[in-house]
Amino acid sequence: MTADSGLRSFTWRDALRESRLVSSWGELVGRLRAFLAPWLGTSFVARHADTWLVWAGMLLAFALPVVGTGTAAVLTWVFFAAAIWHGLVRPGGADAGAPRPFDVLVLLGILVSFIAVVASPYLGPSLKGFAKGVVYWAGFVAWRRMVGSVPGGGRAFLAALFVGALIQGLYGIYQWTIHVPPLALWDDADAEVQLTRVYGSLRNPNLLSGYLLPIIPLAIAGALSRGRVAFRTTAALTALAGTACLYFTYSRGAFLGLFAALGVMALGAGQRWLGRAGRRGVVTVALLAILGALLAWFAFQHAPGLQERLASITATRTHSSNSFRMNVWIGVLQMLRDSWWFGVGVGNDAFRKAYALYMVTGFEALGAYNIFLEEAVEKGLLGLVVFLGLFAGAFIQLVRHIRRTGAWVAAAGIMAALTGIAIHGMVDTVFYRPAVQLVFWALLACASHPASLERGEA
Repeated sequence: MTADSGLRSFTWRDALRESRLVSSWGELVGRLRAFLAPWLGTSFVARHADTWLVWAGMLLAFALPVVGTGTAAVLTWVFFAAAIWHGLVRPGGADAGAPRPFDVLVLLGILVSFIAVVASPYLGPSLKGFAKGVVYWAGFVAWRRMVGSVPGGGRAFLAALFVGALIQGLYGIYQWTIHVPPLALWDDADAEVQLTRVYGSLRNPNLLSGYLLPIIPLAIAGALSRGRVAFRTTAALTALAGTACLYFTYSRGAFLGLFAALGVMALGAGQRWLGRAGRRGVVTVALLAILGALLAWFAFQHAPGLQERLASITATRTHSSNSFRMNVWIGVLQMLRDSWWFGVGVGNDAFRKAYALYMVTGFEALGAYNIFLEEAVEKGLLGLVVFLGLFAGAFIQLVRHIRRTGAWVAAAGIMAALTGIAIHGMVDTVFYRPAVQLVFWALLACASHPASLERGEA
């Protein structure tokens, strides 16, 4: 081998392995394993490391919609501790191999966030926002370990997620049947049709829809997958109840996100079926598309509340909710113009302090009502690039998986879920709540190991 070929074969994975940070971490882990080695073989806690990790992950996935922010953080740290323990006593496995692109992107995101904190004029609030980010990053590490290193870990995660979402969906449907009163003014006061907007245990219809939105395409994928009847039945019921409950939230952003997510699922299914069935597949897909369009049109014609909600999307300043968001976006763009390099700081507390200098009088806001503007204004343009890179990297990895294995159901479900989050996030702030944010990081972990969600998929 020549010197030139040796240089060409040196990749970013090699550079990451040989970096001071990774080598120091490896030395620390090696010493801990050597210290624990004498009793690991006989320890009950060590022998059942897989069980602790899976149960901690399932508990977190199930509890997301019913626990507060503090409890969610505690459960995440317990899950992370189980993942670290699993890594010490189970050094092998799919997750223990070469670094993946997401590892670099996540590390870069942490670095960019830290720089934004240091450069922020609101150091205290920004440190608080950074601490919240650390919890979510710890969740990603734990999800990645669970779905990548434990046999059946991905399916266990989905099962717990589906059960939690199914309960939430049924609860939301119950709230609609009893016409639950609103906890706040969630609709335009001048609306002609007075709607019952359900909110589940999350106490906000937009947050409930943001939680259900990525789970619905995952549940559809679970119902279409191969495996145990109980798993597929639970997934199908979750998809049905979740969709009905999301409809009763009347969240316009979630409607758009769900349409986009189902479109991604349809593209995945259509490509697979067309490849198998040829001309007959084209006819079948076309007929199904026409039937779906007719059913959607029929439902639309007989739902005046839905008509008014969808029509209000293009109402701009004549709709109070739209006008409020437009005022926020104008202020955020002015903030970004003045703080485009490092941002104003991490977290909604830093955002609110900076936004107070730019807001239209009387229009306070918790966030930018657009996740991409939020990332840019909090962490600067580099933060936005890293955030977009997470979505792009996930899609690239999932498409490669489909082309390599031919298994499309789970991968298409993950892509659809991420699409729904992105579309809904362009008009709302619920992405930064634990019930949505932790699902997002779990999806990125699943995108690193899509095969873990499959079971004999053809």
